[in-house]
Amino acid sequence: MTGTVHIVGYLSIDRIETGRDAGDGVPGGAALYAALGARAAGAAVALHAMAGADFRADWLQQAATLGIDLAGVVRCSSPTRRARLAYRGDESRDNAHHAQEVWWERTHALVPAVPAALAAGDVVALMAVPSAVAAQTLAAAAKAGARVVMDTSAAFAAAERQAVCANAAKAHIFAPSSEETRHLCPDCSDDAAAFALAGFGCNVLHKRGAAGAFAVAARAATGLRLAAPPAALRDPTGAGDAVAGALAAGIAAGLDFIAAARAALQIGARCVGGWGPAALGLRFEGSAAP
Repeated sequence: MTGTVHIVGYLSIDRIETGRDAGDGVPGGAALYAALGARAAGAAVALHAMAGADFRADWLQQAATLGIDLAGVVRCSSPTRRARLAYRGDESRDNAHHAQEVWWERTHALVPAVPAALAAGDVVALMAVPSAVAAQTLAAAAKAGARVVMDTSAAFAAAERQAVCANAAKAHIFAPSSEETRHLCPDCSDDAAAFALAGFGCNVLHKRGAAGAFAVAARAATGLRLAAPPAALRDPTGAGDAVAGALAAGIAAGLDFIAAARAALQIGARCVGGWGPAALGLRFEGSAAP
């Protein structure tokens, strides 16, 4: 029996700038993209997040219509986190909001709850959250016999480097990007970082955008380069998060690490073809043309 994929993370409202297009008021957040990615991969999905007062009800209703269980989404009076995602030609991204005090205030005010009803066979997609919350979620998953696919962000990788690495060691799969491992393993090349992290005892899917990914099994001495599927790039926002959610879906469905990773990259390729989360099925004002 296939388990449920539980997504733990943050929602946000984004401004996206790709060089060609720009738009405000885009529904986002790693938790949203991961949930949509897991659902697109065919999983039963439960979302665990705090929805700020300004996160639109129709966005959540669409997620529910797509089949995402929102029982773990809690409404609160705090404003939603706002992110400005400005992409450069080299695929890097300006995350200026990470330096804003208000962003960190909202991060602390909107901490997601640890799932209360995990079961053996379930998989948790643990997105970028404070390390204390990540540790609690990992402990709850271990107690229930559930596996964890863990992601992070550049903000937490820089601020909580040692704690992020300690938590990653307890995950079934750690799925960081190159941007994140440059904070976690600052003296390592991308490949060396993947091997170093796998040395902690977790499988590692090192996400590399248009270059695909590099997969290293726990404590392995060799890795496997996975090419990115062909994609018409419009907006890279959330693609890595969608991959993490879809990766959890593949593990929940019984796929092995590499098969799940290959399938997850297909979902990531789908994501980049739309604006914001539109290609994964969540429509919003401006989703057709910013």
